[in-house]
Amino acid sequence: MKPRFLLDEQLSRKLAEAAVRAGLDVTAVSGSELEGVDDRAILLAAASQERILVTYDVRDFVRHLRDLVNGGIRSQGLVRINSRSLRPDDLRGILRALISLAGRIELGEVDPSMGVTLTR
Repeated sequence: MKPRFLLDEQLSRKLAEAAVRAGLDVTAVSGSELEGVDDRAILLAAASQERILVTYDVRDFVRHLRDLVNGGIRSQGLVRINSRSLRPDDLRGILRALISLAGRIELGEVDPSMGVTLTR
């Protein structure tokens, strides 16, 4: 199954556009109706759209993900970008890592349902 991603606010809309051009199914919080809403609402939107949330900020999302799963809401998962390995301004590096991750998810090598860390 081809993964679908939702990029959290700290990730550029340009990254989403580049990912789409590369063949990925990606949307961004930035510039959408989700911009500025709280983390729980973003995670709920990702779950309802059957998208994997990609973020640098996992502290709150992990708690919300656990609450959603315990409440019976199915999440596609969470991808935490390692800020030491991939800086927010490294769009090319993040894109390469996201393309690689998508391929591994499609092959069944990675299950992001309870969290994956994206590195270079």
